[in-house]
Amino acid sequence: MSEQLKKVTAEQCDNPPASYSDLSVLFLNCTLSRSPIMSHTEGLMSEAQSIFEANGVTTEILRPVDYDIAAGLGMNMADTPEWENDDWPKIQAKVDGCDILIIGTSVWLGEKSSVCNRVLERMYG
Repeated sequence: MSEQLKKVTAEQCDNPPASYSDLSVLFLNCTLSRSPIMSHTEGLMSEAQSIFEANGVTTEILRPVDYDIAAGLGMNMADTPEWENDDWPKIQAKVDGCDILIIGTSVWLGEKSSVCNRVLERMYG
């Protein structure tokens, strides 16, 4: 982490401008690496998480790659075999319940990850 980012992070954590204890943030880390493999995206998210938490915000980081998320829009497909173990409804409930949603993804050749594409596909569905 750069010295400039360390300074800004420390300043925000040491002197929060207000309390935001009524807010919640959900981070969706769309890395391709399953837990517990290190993720650079999560490293960056952790910095933002520490600033939010210092300001009283409730936070959670999820890695969609650790869940079984079926492809497609999911409309009227609950009876099909590939949707039986779909974890997306659990994640969608968290998305619906948060005040702030932050989606982070790795970038490869200028494109977001396939995990991010699937998350966005399901959110739009």
